[in-house]
Amino acid sequence: MAEENKNPVQENELEKLKKQAQEYLDGWKRAKADYLNLKKEMEAQNKEIKDWLSKILLLPLLSIADGFEKAFAEIPKNFINEPWVKGIEGIKKQIEDYLKAQKVEAILSKGEKFDPLRHEAVESIDSDPLAPAGEPGLVAEELLKGYLINSEVLRPAKVKVYK
Repeated sequence: MAEENKNPVQENELEKLKKQAQEYLDGWKRAKADYLNLKKEMEAQNKEIKDWLSKILLLPLLSIADGFEKAFAEIPKNFINEPWVKGIEGIKKQIEDYLKAQKVEAILSKGEKFDPLRHEAVESIDSDPLAPAGEPGLVAEELLKGYLINSEVLRPAKVKVYK
């Protein structure tokens, strides 16, 4: 008797509404997945832009750091305890600390195997067979310090290489 009370029109309407609800649910799931993918893409793009901007802003500071390092290396020994020398040393240290905080580190060069991804060879010089450090393919001298940021080359080191 309960079977007889079922209305075929109501059952048909119920099935239609179930299908429609499933379509809406599927559409919502697709939209949510699209949104999450877009969000990940945007986050990756923002990180890439931030990294690129960091590199652009840090490059000029590297030249300033080079200048302070050269200036400090040229100070005569009898002036080393002068207050103005201590001031220059303090500024040099501030620059070094800032670069370190930005995860910038110097590339090791002298005596290392030449790496075209980290070094820019500006000159090749004859190797010295008597000196173990003078083996072909090793960096003989660093002319300009190179730097890495987050293990990526920010500026390659300019070097002389033993041939």
